[in-house]
Amino acid sequence: MIKLSIISHFYNHIEKVHEQLARWSQLPEQILSMVEFILVDDFSDTEFVPPVTPLNLRCFKVDTDIDWNQAGCRNLGVLNARGEWSLLFDIDQKLTPAAVPVILANLDRLDPSTLHYLRAEDSYDDINKVTSEFHVNSFLVNTSKFKTIGMYDEDFTGHYGYEDLYLPYMWEKNGGLKTLLREPFFFEGNLNFRTESLNRDLERNAALGNQKVALLAQHQGPGAVRPTHLLRFQWHELNKK
Repeated sequence: MIKLSIISHFYNHIEKVHEQLARWSQLPEQILSMVEFILVDDFSDTEFVPPVTPLNLRCFKVDTDIDWNQAGCRNLGVLNARGEWSLLFDIDQKLTPAAVPVILANLDRLDPSTLHYLRAEDSYDDINKVTSEFHVNSFLVNTSKFKTIGMYDEDFTGHYGYEDLYLPYMWEKNGGLKTLLREPFFFEGNLNFRTESLNRDLERNAALGNQKVALLAQHQGPGAVRPTHLLRFQWHELNKK
């Protein structure tokens, strides 16, 4: 039975993917039987061929070239997830070896209506330019609940930033909660890793985010407007059996 879907996405930087696969493959067999690993290739320039691995690995490829399509990639991963819970994080972040076994052992104790953020070592907030206690775009969440009151707003795709900041705001407006998990849930961030080939101007998405937050602020009670028109691109599963 799959209890946890571990989801990440990447654009180029295939070496980071193989680093993750090598780390995940070291998990004990009894742990691997309860976990699936989902990778989404966001239209990379270099072809990614899923390797032979002991992992329950599923890989998806976005076939439409959209700049800054993190929201769409993460939605694709979650919508295909079979685990009761999903753990989403960036491809350069590395779970400590103890993290997955401890997460699995405690899933039944977690509130399904809460976004559970994981503590991060050297996590960097690229928008506010500060080092923070956790990474806003890395969290553990109940898969079904996330599909019901969450999901990323793909209106932000094509431009840089703010889809990760708008998500928790919208989540809370829909009745969800947020919390920060403590040890041993650590990520090891990398401040020097970033995509340099795309425009990182924040102006368009900052204005869009402010507009959306203002609309949500006018909404009274639960059931705020959620993102619609998900997966605005062509995609296929690479290693479908």
